Amino acid sequence: MKTFLSIFLLVIIVSTSFGQSKKRDKVKRKYRSAEAVSRELPTVYVRGSVYDSDYNLLPGATVTVDGTYKGVNTNEDGEYFITNLVTGRARIRVSFIGYKTRTVDIILQEGRNEKNVMLPANDIHLEPILVSAQKREQQLLDVPTAISSVSNQLMNEANITELSTLGEFVPGLYVREQGANRPTFSIRGLSSDEVSPSAQPRVSVFFNNVPINRANSASLELYDMDRVEVLKGPQNTLFGRGAQAGAVHYISKMPENEYYGSVTAGLGDYGQQEYRGMINVPIIDNKLMMRAAGIYNSRDGYIENTFGGDLMGKETLAGRFSLRFRPAWNHRFDVVVNYQKDDTPGIAFMPDSLPNTNGDIGIFSGVASHEQGENLGTGKEIFDATLNYRFYMTEHTYWTSITSYRKTDASSRWDGDGTASAAIDMAEYAGSSQFYQEIRGNFSQNSRLNGSLGGSFWREKADQTYWFSPNEQHLASLMLLPEPTPVMPDGQPMVIPAIPNYDPELDTTIYVSLPTDHQEEMYSKATNMAVEGFMDLNYQLSRKFFVSAGVRMVYDRYKLNSSSSFTSGSPSVLGSFTGNYPNIFFLPYDSKEIKKNTLSFTWHGGLKYRFNEYGNIYANYSRGRRPAVLQFTSTGEEEVLEPEILDNFELGFKGSFYDRVFVDVNGFYSLYKDFQTRAWVVDNEDENEKVEYNLLFKDGGQATSYGAEANLRVAIIEQLDMFANYAWLKTEFDSTDVDGSEQLYAGNVFSLAPEHSFAIGLNARVNITPNIKLFVTPSYSYKSHMYFEDANTPGLEQDGYGLLNINGGLELADPNIRLTVWANNVLDEQYITSAGNTGSLFGVPTFVPGPPRMIGTKLTWNFTKEDRRRRRR
Repeated sequence: MKTFLSIFLLVIIVSTSFGQSKKRDKVKRKYRSAEAVSRELPTVYVRGSVYDSDYNLLPGATVTVDGTYKGVNTNEDGEYFITNLVTGRARIRVSFIGYKTRTVDIILQEGRNEKNVMLPANDIHLEPILVSAQKREQQLLDVPTAISSVSNQLMNEANITELSTLGEFVPGLYVREQGANRPTFSIRGLSSDEVSPSAQPRVSVFFNNVPINRANSASLELYDMDRVEVLKGPQNTLFGRGAQAGAVHYISKMPENEYYGSVTAGLGDYGQQEYRGMINVPIIDNKLMMRAAGIYNSRDGYIENTFGGDLMGKETLAGRFSLRFRPAWNHRFDVVVNYQKDDTPGIAFMPDSLPNTNGDIGIFSGVASHEQGENLGTGKEIFDATLNYRFYMTEHTYWTSITSYRKTDASSRWDGDGTASAAIDMAEYAGSSQFYQEIRGNFSQNSRLNGSLGGSFWREKADQTYWFSPNEQHLASLMLLPEPTPVMPDGQPMVIPAIPNYDPELDTTIYVSLPTDHQEEMYSKATNMAVEGFMDLNYQLSRKFFVSAGVRMVYDRYKLNSSSSFTSGSPSVLGSFTGNYPNIFFLPYDSKEIKKNTLSFTWHGGLKYRFNEYGNIYANYSRGRRPAVLQFTSTGEEEVLEPEILDNFELGFKGSFYDRVFVDVNGFYSLYKDFQTRAWVVDNEDENEKVEYNLLFKDGGQATSYGAEANLRVAIIEQLDMFANYAWLKTEFDSTDVDGSEQLYAGNVFSLAPEHSFAIGLNARVNITPNIKLFVTPSYSYKSHMYFEDANTPGLEQDGYGLLNINGGLELADPNIRLTVWANNVLDEQYITSAGNTGSLFGVPTFVPGPPRMIGTKLTWNFTKEDRRRRRR
C-alpha cells in the first residue's frame, strides 16, 4: 500500500508539468510560423535553436543559464526552452562535445525571449555522440550511467556490418551470432539465452523504442542505422522487465527534409555479394517526408560439407520504409515498416577428436561431414510496423504514443553429433507475434525537474517445436558403448544394426533390430502479457548536484502449454533404455499447462556531481529482475524457477578535455539471487532407470560480479583520431545459496565472461588531391580466456585471442564516390564461438569455429538533388 501511495503522489506532483500548453504569442520556428503560449507560463522565458556553421540543427546540446540552476538539452529538432527566469542581463552557455563552447548575452524582458546560437566546430575535434537512453535527446557526457553508442559514422568507418563486430566496440559487450536465429548478447557476463517460449531475455533488445522479446527477432541487419545504443547494468526502470542485465537499442535513420540517397555494391571472399541502397525524399516541404532503404547480403559458408553444400554462410534480404508527417507544429507522426528474411546454410557443430569422411580430425580443417547436407540451415522472416505519434506542449514537454505489431517465423536444423553419423538429427521451429502499446509523457518542470512517466501494454503469442529424428542403428553407438563412438577411423558411421534382448520364457537371447527411421517432437506454446507503469525523474539540486530516481511496476501473466508425441517412422527400441517409449528423447504426453501471474517493482536511484560542462562523476544503485521461467522437462514435468534478482552498484566518471579527448570510466559491483543458468542436463532416476535429456534453465543460486570499464576517444590531429576501450570483469558463483546450502557451481565463473577484453583503433584520412581523400581504419580487439558453460566443463573453453580488422580506401568529393577495401581477421586467428551444444548430452561435445580471414571491396555513390541538377545541365 505504501508503494502504491508513493507512486500516486509522484504522479500528482509530476502531472502539473503537463499544464504548460502554448496558446498565445508568436515565435519563429523552423517548422511553424506561429505558436501560442498559455497564461500559466512564467513571466520570463527564453527559447531558441542551436545549430552548427552549416545550419544543421544540433539535438542533445547542453544549454544552461549562468548564475542559475536552469539547464536543458536541446530536443531532436535542436531547440531549447528555459523557464522561470528574471528580467535583466543573462548569459546563455551552450556546449556539445566536438564544438567550441559558446556563451551569448541577452537582455531578458518579460514574456517571450528568443536566442538562437551557432556552435562553431573546432578544427581538431571529436565527433559528438547523441543518445536517448533517458528517453530524451542528450549528449553522451550528460547521461549519468554506463552507456556506449556506436554511430552510423563509426559503422561506415570500421565496416561494422555484423553484430559480432559491433560488440568489439562496446566494453563489456560480447555478441555471438552463429546463425540467423539465436544471437547471444552478453553484457558483463549475463547472456540473453532463452529455451522456453515463456522465458524473457536478460538483455532487452529494442528497435526504435519497441521491445524485441524473442532471440530470433533480435538479429537485425545493420543498414541505414542512425546508431546502436548499449546500456550496461539493470535498465528495467527505463526499458522494461527484460532489461535486467542491460539493453541494446537499434535506432534507424528517420526521414529528413532533404533529397539525397546512396547506392552500394560490394564483393568479397566466399562469394560474398552485398547490395544496398537508400533514398530520402521530402514530398511536402517540412510537412511530409519519406525514406526507403534496403539490402541484400549473401556469402557462401566458410566450412565445406562433404555431404553437399556448405556451413556458416549468410543470405539476408531486408527493406525498410519510413514516413514522417508534420501536419502542424505540435503534431508529428512517424511510420516505420520493416521486413527481413534470412535463409542461411547450417551451423558447423564440429567435434574436436572425431574424423570427417576425408579422415581429417580437428575443428579448423575447414571441412565437416554433416550427413543431412543441404537440408541443414537456419532461416527467419520478420515483419514489423510501428506508428509513433508525438504531441508537443513545449520543446521539452510532450506526449508520445507508440503502437507496434511484429511477427516472426524461424526455423533451424542442425547435426547434433557433427559427424557423418545420423545419430542426432534435430530441428527447431519457432514463431511469435507481438503487439505493443506505450503512452509516455516527457516533461521539464521549471527547467530543473526533467523526466518521463507513462504505461505500456505488451502481448505476445509464441510457439516452439523441437523435432528429433535419429537413426537408432547410429545412435546406439553413443548410448550403449562404454566410450561414445559415432564414427569409425575413416569417418564413416558406426552401425549397430541390432541389440541383444534376453527372453526369459524361451531362456534364450534374441536380437532386436534397431529402426533407421524414427521421428518425435515436443511442442510448446505460450501466451505472455505484461502491463507496466513507470516514472523516471532527474532533478537539479544545485549548480553542481543532480539526483535521479525511477520506478517501474510490472504485472506479468504467462501461460505455457506443452505436449510431446511420436510423429512418424518406427517406435524407438532405445526408448526402453530411456523410459520414454515409444520415443527416445521426449516422453509422449498430452497437453499440459503452467500459469504464472506476478506483480513486481524495480527501481533505481542516482547522484551526479558536475564539475563543469566538461566533466562529471556519478553513483547509481539499481535493481534488476528477470521474470520467473516456466518450462517443461523432456518427460513433461512442470518446472517454475523463481525470478532472478540483481542488485547493482555503479560509480563512474565522464569528462572531455581540450575538446579533443573524451574519457568514460565506470566500476560496478553486482549481487545475484536465484541465478538462472542455462544447461544441457542428463538426469538419471534410480527407481526406474529413466534417463532425461534436457535443455533447461537451472537455479544456480547466488552469484557475485564486479569490474570496471573504460572508453577513450582522442582527436590527435585534424586527419587522425583514436578510439580504445577496456573491460575488466570478475564473476563467481557463491559458495552457498540463500539457505546456506552448498551450491553446485560454487567458485565457477559465468559463461561468455572473459576477465579482460579490449579494443583499439585509429581513423586516419588525408587529402592526396583537393578532390581525393585517402582513409584507413585499422582496429584490434582481444578477449581473454572464457568458458561456454556456467558448469565450466574442462575443454569447453576458449583461450585468449585477438582479431585485427582493417577498412580503408579512397573517397572522391565530386562526384561523391567512396571505394572501400576491407579485411576481417587479417591474422587468420583460429578461435571458437561455441562449445558443448547438443552433443554434450551424449558424450560428444561439438565446437563452432569462428570466421577465418575474409577480404572484400565496396563501391558507394552518395547523391543529392544538386548532383541531379548538374547532370541535367
